[in-house]
Amino acid sequence: MSKPRVLMITPYLPFPPTSGGRSRTYNLVSHLRYDYDITLVCFGRPEETAHDLSPLRALCDLIVVDRARSPGTIKAVWLSLTSLKPVTMRLYHTSEMERTIRRVLDEQRIDLIHVESFYMLANLPQELAVPVLLSEPAIEFVAWRRHAQVATPWFTRPGIALESIKMRLWEPRAWADATVVGVMSPVDAASVKKATPGVMTVLAPNGVDTEYFRPDPGLPRDSQTAVYMGDYKYFPNVDAVLYFAQTILPLIRAERPDFELVLLGKDAPPEIHALADDPASGVALVGLVDDTRPYLQGSALFVCPLRSGSGTRFKLLEALACGCPVVTTPVGCEGLGATDGKHMLIRESPQAFADAVLSILNNSSLGQDIGEHGREWVVRHHAWRHSASVLRMAYEQLIGHEDPTPHMNKRARAEAHAELQRRLGETHGGERRP
Repeated sequence: MSKPRVLMITPYLPFPPTSGGRSRTYNLVSHLRYDYDITLVCFGRPEETAHDLSPLRALCDLIVVDRARSPGTIKAVWLSLTSLKPVTMRLYHTSEMERTIRRVLDEQRIDLIHVESFYMLANLPQELAVPVLLSEPAIEFVAWRRHAQVATPWFTRPGIALESIKMRLWEPRAWADATVVGVMSPVDAASVKKATPGVMTVLAPNGVDTEYFRPDPGLPRDSQTAVYMGDYKYFPNVDAVLYFAQTILPLIRAERPDFELVLLGKDAPPEIHALADDPASGVALVGLVDDTRPYLQGSALFVCPLRSGSGTRFKLLEALACGCPVVTTPVGCEGLGATDGKHMLIRESPQAFADAVLSILNNSSLGQDIGEHGREWVVRHHAWRHSASVLRMAYEQLIGHEDPTPHMNKRARAEAHAELQRRLGETHGGERRP
């Protein structure tokens, strides 16, 4: 008997899995392929398709659609000012992607469509006979609104706020068009339901490979270094580094002048390079590395001073899986359900954040306790096998369900919604984590 076939559509090529979104898709496909045949359609740039993609092709039928480079600042401003739609929607909605998806739907028997990120949904045909699960790795209008409050230089804030307003207009429309919206956490579910009353949501959380990311008992922790990592094309990561370097790091180095922040990740902008080039800054830029584990296993702690963004953070889960104690802001650990003082230290003001870092630097047993409890918590609640299991249950309830599309009358559509919500609620216990 053939397995159900899922058409998965993503805005990125999920290999190599070197960033949060790529890691998410790659690991979900790796776990779900045993129960489903997966056709993966994604955007990819030439430098990305130059990689050996055979490991990904072994997991799914892969179709890559060419995507142009991101626009520069001037073009991005022009795109923003000449349309009511967010720039992101315009960049990720292309005729080639539309044709590719339609061809797959014509040639293959698809039982479920899984779309990552609302701005990809416009590439689907308007009339569909199969259910659509729209997975939202982040609530974009929340992420852009938060960044508009802290962005530097200050004169960029009005433009960012404008994009946030556009996201607030268009993102809920996409949620209403999907059969069900997959969210990373109950926090995100609340945002979706507040913006689009009546929309159905189901947990589709992020996870971590707890066998790959694990402590190394033979590697001693450096008592004077902290690590942070991210894709620095994502604006909240740049803001987090600059905020830490300018407001928190001096407070730490006043007591521990040997303390150093080590930065991992790609595409660091000039302002971060300038920090690293200054011997007195206390910031070291390593860049993109093939394996982050030695840094997570050997640093005194992981800092996550995020002030903007949305969704849940892979970086925190990977650090804790390696037994590395974490100090973070409330935004940084949003939606994870961590307990302050047990799984990580959660602080908001610069002084409180600096004091938390110093408490771990000055008390190795505290760091060890938090690292051990953090890993136990991650293994129990955030391993990929749990995340894939949650999504698998949603798939099971959606496949074979008639999508309540607009051609149905109001009563029939409401009844179809109620039946699907009942089935999803029975499987997932409402919004609660299994």
